[in-house]
Amino acid sequence: MSFLEKVNQRQILLNFIFCGLGCYCCYFLQNNFSIPNVLASILVGLAGSFLPKAKLYDSNKAIAGIYSGSFASMCSLSYFESSVDVIILCVLVGFYFTVLSPFFRGYGGKLGSIAFFSSLSFILFKVVQ
Repeated sequence: MSFLEKVNQRQILLNFIFCGLGCYCCYFLQNNFSIPNVLASILVGLAGSFLPKAKLYDSNKAIAGIYSGSFASMCSLSYFESSVDVIILCVLVGFYFTVLSPFFRGYGGKLGSIAFFSSLSFILFKVVQ
């Protein structure tokens, strides 16, 4: 059974949406309101934890995606030259969250590790570019 057969396409899309939402909201708070990156991530995670349960999505995965996205967006604002850079980071977080979550099941620090790999990939992309 391949990886794509285990995870349905709808869940993959939702992973990208919620990771991107967490990432963009954290960036937005840092950039527009000059809130420090850790406090911005805390606020996004807190707001995400109040996400209502719905049949449309798995609320536990949605909240985890929002947290992971907010963690990844805590990197320095100097790496974000335009909104395209934020979108690139959002896509990287969604990709790593979708691919790595099944392998980190049962381990602590999963969301931070996913955010670290996403931010590192983004920064390496910016340096090589």
